[in-house]
Amino acid sequence: MKILVVNYEMNEDSNVLAWQASVVRELANHCEQVIVLTERLGRFSCPPNVKIHLIPRRPWGIPKMLGSLWLMNFTVFDLIRKHGINACFIHMAMEWTYRLFPVLKLHQVPILLWYAHGTVTNRLRLAHACATKIVTSTPEGFRLESNKKIIIGQGVDIDLFNIPSYLPERNDILYVGRVSPRKRVLLLVKLMSTLRMMAPDLPIRLRILGPTLSLQDQIYLDEIQLEIERLGVSDCVEFLGDMPPQKIPACYRSTFLHINVSQTGSMDKTVMEALACGCPVLTSNKAFFNLLLEHPDFLLQSEVLTEIAQKVISIYERRKEYDPGILRNLIVGHHDINSYANKVYKILQGLG
Repeated sequence: MKILVVNYEMNEDSNVLAWQASVVRELANHCEQVIVLTERLGRFSCPPNVKIHLIPRRPWGIPKMLGSLWLMNFTVFDLIRKHGINACFIHMAMEWTYRLFPVLKLHQVPILLWYAHGTVTNRLRLAHACATKIVTSTPEGFRLESNKKIIIGQGVDIDLFNIPSYLPERNDILYVGRVSPRKRVLLLVKLMSTLRMMAPDLPIRLRILGPTLSLQDQIYLDEIQLEIERLGVSDCVEFLGDMPPQKIPACYRSTFLHINVSQTGSMDKTVMEALACGCPVLTSNKAFFNLLLEHPDFLLQSEVLTEIAQKVISIYERRKEYDPGILRNLIVGHHDINSYANKVYKILQGLG
């Protein structure tokens, strides 16, 4: 089978989208050929049956604001004619579903869209109308009522995110992800102040790992730093900034708890990465409530800081009782990159 993959970025060193490269590599293990159309290209060890085409910043020399991205239909026309593409997988970059719909429809190439976010916009409705099928992580990851929706879980690189042979003494809480209002990092800073009042002798600190990606994010980061100073918790809150994906697993392995209080409405991959490393988690994200049904101590259903703090203290006191292998088994075979790519491929086969 020959497929076209359209995504945002092909870069194994990307701090946010490295998994897009991993998905392509895994799909290449199933397909005769994978043609990739991407907006950004970085370091990628390209398998022999993968061909990458970079979307120009100004297609045909015309600014994007004048609609030049729609001209990529001509590029895809040539790719279909040259390679005999059987199906198209649009990974996250939903706008390309309707931008490339004319040429894909003309050649009867079915479109499979991956979308996993709680937000519903008019652009998503248009993408939904153009897609043949939509795959998502959970019911919360795609909130339009549709008979096109297929739930397949997430895809974590379990070779990269694995259990260490030795677990050191762990006193850190770790947050991993974009520093943005939707991720509610400010709440975690306030949590540290509450923890200090409730359990002043516990040597717990918060480490924040992740980038700011917009001006709004930077303003939010400034607000967080002011709150840290106001609350007097600068000695127990550390910003790690951006970090290459290859170094992130070591952070999960050196912490007793990964905390996630985002309101994205979809399965944040960081929670699954932590579990794959055998690290306990604490999340308010409803998308995880079924997965963690047998671990109610990992679920947050309260916004009250003292109640969240009590959960943290309880997990800290029991940190050596959690079996890393049991936590990892929640991911392996269910939400790992291998099973994810296999599910996507089988659906593409059914469409092609």
